[in-house]
Amino acid sequence: MTSYWTASDKIPVQQKSINIPAENGTDYIAGQEIRVRIDPTVKFFNPQDTTLQFDVQITPPSYSTTGRDNLPCPTRLGLDAEIGAQCLIRSLRIHDSNGVLLEEIDNYNTLVALKYDYHTNESLRNKRGLTEGSTQHRPETRGTQGNMKSQANDYYNNPYVKSDYTSATISASFTGSDFLTAKVELPLHSGILSNDKIFPNMLLGGITVTLLLEDANKVFRQVDGAMRFRKLTLNPMFLDRKNPAGVNSSVPTNGSFSSMRLRQRNNIANSPFQCPFVVGEKLGFQRHVDGNASVVVFQNASHEPVIKNITTDGDYIRINLNASVQVNGKGMNSGSESIFVFSKSVGDATNYDPIYTVSNVNLIVQQVMPPASYESTMMRKMKEGGTINYDFHSFTTYKFSQLSSDRVANIRFPINNARCKSILCVPTDATVYTSKENINASKTYIIDNFFNTTQLNRPDFELRSNRSGLVGISDQVTSYQFLYDGRLQPNRQVSTTKTSSGISISQQHMIELDKALSQAHINGHSMSKFNQNFVIGRALALGDAVYDARNKDFSLQVNYEGSTAPTKNKLWLSFVSHIRRIEVSGNSVQVIV
Repeated sequence: MTSYWTASDKIPVQQKSINIPAENGTDYIAGQEIRVRIDPTVKFFNPQDTTLQFDVQITPPSYSTTGRDNLPCPTRLGLDAEIGAQCLIRSLRIHDSNGVLLEEIDNYNTLVALKYDYHTNESLRNKRGLTEGSTQHRPETRGTQGNMKSQANDYYNNPYVKSDYTSATISASFTGSDFLTAKVELPLHSGILSNDKIFPNMLLGGITVTLLLEDANKVFRQVDGAMRFRKLTLNPMFLDRKNPAGVNSSVPTNGSFSSMRLRQRNNIANSPFQCPFVVGEKLGFQRHVDGNASVVVFQNASHEPVIKNITTDGDYIRINLNASVQVNGKGMNSGSESIFVFSKSVGDATNYDPIYTVSNVNLIVQQVMPPASYESTMMRKMKEGGTINYDFHSFTTYKFSQLSSDRVANIRFPINNARCKSILCVPTDATVYTSKENINASKTYIIDNFFNTTQLNRPDFELRSNRSGLVGISDQVTSYQFLYDGRLQPNRQVSTTKTSSGISISQQHMIELDKALSQAHINGHSMSKFNQNFVIGRALALGDAVYDARNKDFSLQVNYEGSTAPTKNKLWLSFVSHIRRIEVSGNSVQVIV
């Protein structure tokens, strides 16, 4: 407690918000750089309140007019559900006026995905949804078939696509004009720009923040409730057809129909906006009981189901098709089996290449204005040979490639950081997917597969990743162990067998990860994504202590000793959490890592 009679060195300061526009253009596309310079006239600013503000617009590919060819058909698209527009930033760099690199975080979006998947709760997700372009689990689009909650099924209030809440019938074709311009404001998770200490910008002659935008084939997502390979049991369910005479009945073997109703499942009732599909979308049907290969086939592939309009039919949603389609084989007897409806708009196209545009970029900086006496005193001390040391917490990224055929991987880290806190190793899927393959998730890593297990109560039927290259995959890893300072750390291998199996949790792995997250200033509020974003962590020090990793032989040995072989090549992105220092003396600036 501060006493009234105790002297204090606190000084009164003023603060105001200023907008700094990007200096190298107005519109940006994938692969381009955004540069924002904070001029030295902004002498001091509060880094932790700094945000990046911009607009993002999704432009879909040219749509098929009939749906009866191999051209793309309409579907709802958005950015990554968990991290929103943060997925657009591949790397972040900060330089001073002389070009000295103060901080660099490569694979920035992977680091943010790690943080947001573990440092999360309902309040944080809602806040990120308001400002960062992520989406939330909503009661209006929830599942009722025992499936896991999905943050990626918000078509009720999606920031990237229009929603029609009023029409009893939706007949207008879905086009590029139905995509909205999303306005986002992102906190930047760099050490400098999230620090709680006032930054002396004037002493460095100003700083330049450079952001490299991510490739377009890695950022787009469909809503989960329209996909076959994500959470099939979350999709709409076929009820029956409605023939021209108005008689409702199941479609028999080799039967035909041009209109159908949806069951009142997964919160689908009698309003068209509760349907995850759009007019012009191409549909497919999947039988639940017959397994992954049992997809309803139609006799004439050129007349596959394409939505003409979505309307109401009493207490149900009715979908009318552009033309009558005829079933080939088992038919659509939904009375004895569950038949789920999914989108084929992406999967049936030869290519599916949407793009995004970023515009109106501004860095929002909270300028701090201390009294003139404080500034003059600081400059006088600097001229007298004084030194200013500015410490901040940051990450350095180390990369290692691993083939799927490697059953033992020995990953070496050339760590040269003097004050390390922890290391977080993320084995990402290194497969190069097209935009179509990543959106459709038809060839991506299988997180959980109903068909490869005797556990018959798996909620999602089959769950594939649509965040390839962004998150970690366990891929049958059985154990790991670090080696540094001439010793194995910990002294016994850490088992991950249960975690990688997808049906349980390896306790020691989670304990080690929790400690590593805490030391990296990531509060592990939730571990629910332990298998959807697999991470191996090791705390190098505890509490306020640090670990000097210089001149140490530092490595991680990962074992894949189970009966099932790994399926994917991997790029290990290892983020070393450490404290670095900017040392300003006279006219020189030195970065001590």
